[in-house]
Amino acid sequence: MFVRWLGHSSFELIMEGKTILLDPWFDGTPKQMTRLVPPAISEDKIRACDLIFISHEHFDHCSPFDVNSIVQRTYAHVVAPEESMALLNIPTRSKVSANAGETFTFHGIDVEVVEARHPQSVNPVGYIIRGEGKSVYFAGDTYEYYGMSEYDVDVALLPIGGTICMDPIAALKAVKTMKAKYVVPMSYDTFTQLKQEPRDFAARVKASTKTSPVVLKLGEGFDI
Repeated sequence: MFVRWLGHSSFELIMEGKTILLDPWFDGTPKQMTRLVPPAISEDKIRACDLIFISHEHFDHCSPFDVNSIVQRTYAHVVAPEESMALLNIPTRSKVSANAGETFTFHGIDVEVVEARHPQSVNPVGYIIRGEGKSVYFAGDTYEYYGMSEYDVDVALLPIGGTICMDPIAALKAVKTMKAKYVVPMSYDTFTQLKQEPRDFAARVKASTKTSPVVLKLGEGFDI
């Protein structure tokens, strides 16, 4: 399994021979606010994709232009809550509805849709994605919550930006409660209100948990 950070909360996973995108958002100059850190790639560079997961409807997680273009080019299926799906102009055959508490298998990938605590969103979710005997927890935007203690995964992709999601202290608390071999911080430094120091978070994780922190550079990935 391969995990690559594409910027903000966007990731590429290679699992079971499938290419998976998580919250793909490749707009370098969004009209909503200034993006301080550009995406690693543009949407036209995505030539292969089997599955797209969307955590919620906000512009920096659900990008209709990027998703529509990728689906048109690759015929990928999109897993998303109804409120996010409603923003997309994709064929019905490409849609896979996701609600917290559901589990299903698609393209040989086992999916568990979990809750997300993000009151600014209408219907936020997270995902635990399993394949090749490995597992990834993609938190999307969320605050820390008790149910995270039940997650036993190889990789946890957690926001640390604060303001509208976990800050580094809350993310550290989450890491302490869950079982994860690796934690990768995300959703930081993209906007002014998300400025954080990921290496300080990594040092705290290393000092107080058994989880190995992995701070990825933009566009960088690692094998599990």
